[in-house]
Amino acid sequence: MSELSEPARSRALLIGAHSFADPGLEPLPAVSRNLTRLAELLGDQSVWGLAADHLRVLAEPDRDQALEEVARLADEAEDTLLVYYAGHGFVHELSNELYLALPRTNPQRLYSALRYQDIRELLLSPQTRARRKVVILDCCWSGLALHGTMSAPGLGGMSDISGTFVLTATSETRTALAPPGETYTAFTGELIGALEQGIPQAPPLLTMMTLYQHLYGSLVAKGRPTPQQRNGNTAGAIALARNRYRPPEAKSDPSVKDEPSGDAAAEKAADTAESRSARRRRGRLSRRTVVVLSAVLAATLGTLPVTWDAFFDEGGKGGSSDGGGSGDLASAKNRKNNLVVGIGVSVPLSGDLAGLGKGIKNSAELAVEKANDDAFVPGVTFKVQALDDKAQPATGQVNATKFVADPDVVGVVGPLNASVAGAIQQVLFAAHLPQISPANSAPELTLGTDWLGGTRSRPYDTYFRTVANDMAQAPAAAAYLYGKDERRRAFVIDDRQNYGQSMAEMFKAAFREEGGTIVGQGHVDYEQRDFTDEVERARSLGADVVYFGGEYPAAAPLSKQVHAADPDIRVAGGDGFLDNRYASLAGSGAAGDICTLGAAATESLKSAERFVTDYKKAGYAASYGPYGGYAYDATWALIRAFKEGVHVTGEKLPSTAREDLRKAVQEVKFDGVMGRVGFDRYGDAVTQRAQVYQVRDAAWKPV
Repeated sequence: MSELSEPARSRALLIGAHSFADPGLEPLPAVSRNLTRLAELLGDQSVWGLAADHLRVLAEPDRDQALEEVARLADEAEDTLLVYYAGHGFVHELSNELYLALPRTNPQRLYSALRYQDIRELLLSPQTRARRKVVILDCCWSGLALHGTMSAPGLGGMSDISGTFVLTATSETRTALAPPGETYTAFTGELIGALEQGIPQAPPLLTMMTLYQHLYGSLVAKGRPTPQQRNGNTAGAIALARNRYRPPEAKSDPSVKDEPSGDAAAEKAADTAESRSARRRRGRLSRRTVVVLSAVLAATLGTLPVTWDAFFDEGGKGGSSDGGGSGDLASAKNRKNNLVVGIGVSVPLSGDLAGLGKGIKNSAELAVEKANDDAFVPGVTFKVQALDDKAQPATGQVNATKFVADPDVVGVVGPLNASVAGAIQQVLFAAHLPQISPANSAPELTLGTDWLGGTRSRPYDTYFRTVANDMAQAPAAAAYLYGKDERRRAFVIDDRQNYGQSMAEMFKAAFREEGGTIVGQGHVDYEQRDFTDEVERARSLGADVVYFGGEYPAAAPLSKQVHAADPDIRVAGGDGFLDNRYASLAGSGAAGDICTLGAAATESLKSAERFVTDYKKAGYAASYGPYGGYAYDATWALIRAFKEGVHVTGEKLPSTAREDLRKAVQEVKFDGVMGRVGFDRYGDAVTQRAQVYQVRDAAWKPV
């Protein structure tokens, strides 16, 4: 799990410019207040606890002074180095680079400003001792530090270096805000609020990814510029602050009489809770069980809030819209098998991707029910514990922390999104908790961050997947578009998420190898739905195909806008498109669009016939979707590995259960629903398949 960056071995530099000699530059008094309050909070023992000599504030520096301080603190810091800037930002007309305004900056002579590239080079210097780095930029166009023409091997390449997290107030095309009458700038004000008040439902330590997700939600809800982030490897888990949030204490009701003490009180409480539970929802935990498990989690997680309704929810059958679990823990213990073993599932159960997430959850439940009905592991009852990760990395980290804290959970199925996987891998790895994803395709999850450069190194030996990675998907799309569809000029867009960026990069290489030309590339926000600028660029550059690295909620409006501008341009993407709502949202112009899936079409496989029949018979409201069969196989891989590798004696799991299960998963082999199940030395599926789908008659059809 994440640990607080060690204050004694860390350093922070806060740079700001609030007054300017050039009359054309508006004063920014809020920036001065930003620096003062941030310095107070970072030095506060209840937040980070940096000593005064480890925290440097440059309120109105010149260029040389700013760079000298970056270099000095980069030499001193051994654990984490934080560099923050607030002020005006500029874009160089020729290089399109980001420049940071200083008091004497002349906008017509940007050499008088602080060039972000110079900061980057200092932080990446071999002399820099800090093993982790955080850069926070609160200025206009700050997203250029991540994307655009400054992406790798330009400035964005900084965030590809292990241990670096870059957080910006805006995208590369937006201005930042210093709202009149407000104490702080819009972005830093939200950051200060998170540090001052804490974040509800977040872990005891606020990681950079947790902070980003909070800032994103808060600022978007207020209609303010959307913050951006990019991080290398596990940098999202860097923690610079303790979570100050404390839930309000419930007030006692003087009208309630004292309860009996001792065992009689416990039994009465359990009976009362059960009667209330029966009125509200069948199948929930008894109060007594909740009290015991709450104590376990409280001892492990400290002040982390736990919502039990989310942790043990109802099954998703017969029209249920959410939930997770094939019966509650109490009822599971009443079965003839007396040892309950938990399998966690973290997927989106709400939002745009809920349909895909529920298909995974339901399929995992189906596998567990089959194993329990057959008493596949004598003396053991398996139980699915499904949590909604909302397709958000920070929420996924919270879920992973809950799974780790529950001693009954021995393995995890999921997540759906590669960006969530990147956020939770380290948490599960630290606890030896194996996870098998039925949907992630980003190669770096198994092959490491330099896989595209030819160096493969498995980051976490607890991570496995049952689907093919992007190395199978993108070439299939390129071959179909160039060979069968005769497309020659591609414009590529990604949504800045791990999955989207991976798919886009792989497609570019594969399409070029086929003989095609990449005419241009764009980067958009994950929540973006207006693609006017990107569509116009694609048309002006003569593209005959737009390839989008992203998911259907954004891909569908992109398709609609592309075809409204030019019906002859094809839209293509990966398995994130594969939902029939794509066609209905994109409209009739989407006919002919293609996507790929690093998997076979479930209905086409003879080995999947029984699964399809059993799933429909179970009466789940949500379809099993493209990943249901793989989730079923992933769950069975955990169950089979448990039987083969975990030796249970009596009614208690051995202390080595998770590690024993991890080792057994690595060796597991069987014929599954979707083909031969097994994992290579990187954790990738031994069966690598890619299927091309096309929109025909308003639905995706395999071609």
